[in-house]
Amino acid sequence: MRRRLQLVPLWLLLAALPAGAAAPALLPSSFSGWQLTEHHTGRAAAQADAVNADALSEFGFTDYEQATYERSGRKLYIKAARFSNATGSYGAFTLFTQPDMIAEQIGDGALVSNGHILFYKADVLVDAVFEKPTVMSAAELRALSDSLQTVSGGAASLPEPVKYLPSQSYLPGSSRYAVGPATFSRMDSILPASIAGFDKSAEVATGDYRTGNGIARLTILSYPTPQIAMQHFRTLLDWLSAARNPAMVQPQENARLEEARKPSFQGTLTLPLNTGTEVTFRRSGPLVILVSGSISKSEAISLVQSVNYDADVRMLQPTPVTASALSRLIVGCFVLVAMIVAVFLVLGLFVGGTPFLLRRMFPNREFKHSQDIEIIKLNLRD
Repeated sequence: MRRRLQLVPLWLLLAALPAGAAAPALLPSSFSGWQLTEHHTGRAAAQADAVNADALSEFGFTDYEQATYERSGRKLYIKAARFSNATGSYGAFTLFTQPDMIAEQIGDGALVSNGHILFYKADVLVDAVFEKPTVMSAAELRALSDSLQTVSGGAASLPEPVKYLPSQSYLPGSSRYAVGPATFSRMDSILPASIAGFDKSAEVATGDYRTGNGIARLTILSYPTPQIAMQHFRTLLDWLSAARNPAMVQPQENARLEEARKPSFQGTLTLPLNTGTEVTFRRSGPLVILVSGSISKSEAISLVQSVNYDADVRMLQPTPVTASALSRLIVGCFVLVAMIVAVFLVLGLFVGGTPFLLRRMFPNREFKHSQDIEIIKLNLRD
């Protein structure tokens, strides 16, 4: 009994190791000569950004670290946020971009404005502000990006609809991404959030494009399946029909709208809205594409038709073996062995100890199994 009781704390200790393991640190203690002087961490989105806490939560925010670095009397202020995957970090990246920022090669994507540099790498978003920026500031943050511990594989992939944004005439830093009502409300879209279909795992990506008439916005709504996309495409048709300018409705448009409700429809429609703008839209597989803003009809059709769903079938790559994964495997093996040993000890004590206790408690009684039978012996010597 004493040995069994001594194994229980060991089992509990081994079982607690994987669950109690802390998340790896976001920021290094030093990089490119910058030394960490102060920092603090948190796991609440409201601590990282009280104004955009709801949007960060939709993007899968997990934790953040805010730090101050010093080098040669200069200071660098950094706030890094971690998300459940690259979809969240990219969405937050688009949430905090400013129109005057310039694209830069840092991490998986970066925008720069004077001493303010915003970049993301896989599941981590970094917002850095240099007290005194220099020509080497971007290179120093590339070194920081290389030192970040991030996810890999499918979790590091960009959101699906973002991959379909055309690059021609695209305005850098204009993309926005939404996965729920909170993030969608910050996109300044002409569409209401109620018809986007976030309850069906919809994703929305937008980008601004320079046209001959000004600036136009391309909106891509992505759904898990073409069937769900067709359902919400019909909802979009109902909304656009109600939002049309009655004075500009042409008879052939009603026929085209009825034709567009068929699953086989793959054409392009242009409707004038009562706001004075036109919307050109179509569906391609699980994608619904819209163009609005200052753009001619021919350019709008060309931009909408440049987005085409392409089913990508690829071989799954094996997950790389890391030191942390190997350590978790070893600890898990120890936990499994400890549990098996504990189970066998309990069963052994119960099966072997019960008859022993009964004999000690009732010494004058003989305990036999109900199925015990007598053995017939043949005395061949006689």
